Amino acid sequence: MLGVILAAGVGSRLRPMTNLKPKCLVSCAGKPILDYQLDAYRVAGIKRVIIVVGYEGQAIREHVKHIKDLSIEIVANDDYEITNNMYSLYLVKRFINGEAFVLNNADLAVDDNVVKALLEDPRDNLIAVDVGRYDEESMKVTCLDDGRISDISKQIGPEKAVGCSIDFYKFSDNASSTLFAEIDRVVEVEENLKDWTEVAMQRLFQAQGLAAEVCDVSALDWVEIDNYEDLQRADSLFSQRTRSIADYEAYVFDLDGTLYVGSETVEDGDLAVQRLRDAGKSVYFMSNNSSKAVIDYQNRLATMGINADESEIILSSQLVIQELLARSVEKVFVLGTVSLKKAVLDAGIEICTNDPEYVVVGYDTELAYSKLIDACRLINRGVDYVCTHPDVFCPSEHGPIPDIGALTVMLQATTGKAPTEVFGKPNTVMVANLVDKYGADQILMIGDRLHTDIAMAEAAGLGSLLVLTGEASREDLEDSSVKPNYVEPSVRAILA
Repeated sequence: MLGVILAAGVGSRLRPMTNLKPKCLVSCAGKPILDYQLDAYRVAGIKRVIIVVGYEGQAIREHVKHIKDLSIEIVANDDYEITNNMYSLYLVKRFINGEAFVLNNADLAVDDNVVKALLEDPRDNLIAVDVGRYDEESMKVTCLDDGRISDISKQIGPEKAVGCSIDFYKFSDNASSTLFAEIDRVVEVEENLKDWTEVAMQRLFQAQGLAAEVCDVSALDWVEIDNYEDLQRADSLFSQRTRSIADYEAYVFDLDGTLYVGSETVEDGDLAVQRLRDAGKSVYFMSNNSSKAVIDYQNRLATMGINADESEIILSSQLVIQELLARSVEKVFVLGTVSLKKAVLDAGIEICTNDPEYVVVGYDTELAYSKLIDACRLINRGVDYVCTHPDVFCPSEHGPIPDIGALTVMLQATTGKAPTEVFGKPNTVMVANLVDKYGADQILMIGDRLHTDIAMAEAAGLGSLLVLTGEASREDLEDSSVKPNYVEPSVRAILA
């Protein structure tokens, strides 16, 4: 018994992620789609796997070339642009030579036990079917009274369908010869290169030339990934198989881009927070935005129906002030808002423009050129400067607007000096107290930025949920070295 994976297609509905790689190498819950299928063959004990490649086939070759526990053979469909997957299977005939095999399409994220279920079933010829499920886009099957499959097609209606094929098939050696004879007829005699493999199966089932039955895999997870909606479902399903989003003690919400974007609130953010609190979870709110005070964030959350205690809000500016106090700093110059200056003064630190120990740079939404002149004058004189956070831009309902990172680039270009320290996410100091209280493995960081929210969580050993309501897109995640534990369209996923 061997495995055959048909992976020649383009996957155009997942562009731009598939601009430079085939669909089967797009990640699903942090794992390439192809690897779900290879793992299923491993679990079933199948060691020989043939993969038919076409579009960006070299990427698949590179992906599998160091796999040692499977014997993988690559067959190239150079005509992938003008053919369909029946032709891809046609190319495999000479490598199979009438052997029994398991066949699948390469666009499936599946439970590890799918192939095992087919092999452990003693019946010779089987289609893995999610019995009772009906999906317009999937192949459906019908059966005769004796259990033999009588039809397979996307056009079968719900009143006749037994369920959806998950595109995994088992064929005996005799059935293998029968199937390839029908494929030869379609490709060579009829010169039809553009049909699905299931068309050959359909002919045989309808004529009762091949007796196959249903293997019920409705208890196993699977997603056929054709588009972004499918990928979102697969990300959500497979990322939570070992640990769900609900299995943490403390939840830390980033604010701008996560619970709101500028003046616009994210739908059901208040309900998500309340759901966690009702379940006895601890909830915190964290922001790198140093332009506002704690009370400002409390008021902003209150407009969304979220009550937040002062102790539940963690700001980058707080950590800067704590560090200045720990160093017994008495005087600073603040390039920042009135709110940031007030927080510094309330901590007992003097603000001056002549002989400060540090220049503190924050996200200044009240920026004036005179402030920049004062800051550069002091930095040029040798005064060190620290930044409350690194964000280059801030998300808004109008798109990105400059944040402190852009300001820092300007200061560095002007003075030739970099900040001595940058606080805020991804600096793990932001969550140090929470880690001491709950333990890193009991905290879930929820945010929209890979390079701050998710990077901090990764560095601190926290769980992480990336939401796609702010900066990061699913395409950004695909190319990122920073990977969240979960990715969801928004915080509404907490309500699921």
